[in-house]
Amino acid sequence: MERISRPHGQLRDAVIALAMAAARDGAIENLSMREISRRLGVSPGAIYRHFEDRDAILKTVAEAGFALLGERFQAAMPVGSSARDRADALTRFEGLVLAYVTFARTHYGLWRLMFGPAGCKSRFRDPSRAPTYMWLGKSLAELEAFGRISTATAADQYFAWTAVHGFADLHSGPGEETPLLDDLSRQQARRILRALGADADARAP
Repeated sequence: MERISRPHGQLRDAVIALAMAAARDGAIENLSMREISRRLGVSPGAIYRHFEDRDAILKTVAEAGFALLGERFQAAMPVGSSARDRADALTRFEGLVLAYVTFARTHYGLWRLMFGPAGCKSRFRDPSRAPTYMWLGKSLAELEAFGRISTATAADQYFAWTAVHGFADLHSGPGEETPLLDDLSRQQARRILRALGADADARAP
């Protein structure tokens, strides 16, 4: 990784930027407080004035990762919008699946951090941001309303998420190459709907 310059008076932001870069590079596990201070050219004590410990930095980076994922979901399915019809409900669901899989592929190290202990222990209480899990629930509710699926319970939402998450994990990671990932992601979305009781016109392969 390149050394990241510290913006004057913005040490906290510089620490987060450095840790984000390490997460994207898959090198976050090797990033210590001492290494951070060395790269930023400050004393460890200066960093401790902003973060209690290394775990606090990882938690902040995980939160930033979820915010970034939320931006991808927002582009696919804007908060406050609603599906216009059955076809649109399907398109919006496929868009969420593709956004998630693409995020895992392009930000694999960060994605792994988000769903590791640092991310799972975080509560993401920022009231200005919709929880990323919310998008999936809303999409499934739309699909149920338009008859694309027969059920959209909390258990169904969890099933759908694990199916997408597992698929993303299988097709991400260093050196992983999957041709036609967009098409495969949409096919996975259709399989999830079939499992939830999708009607015949949603049963494309």
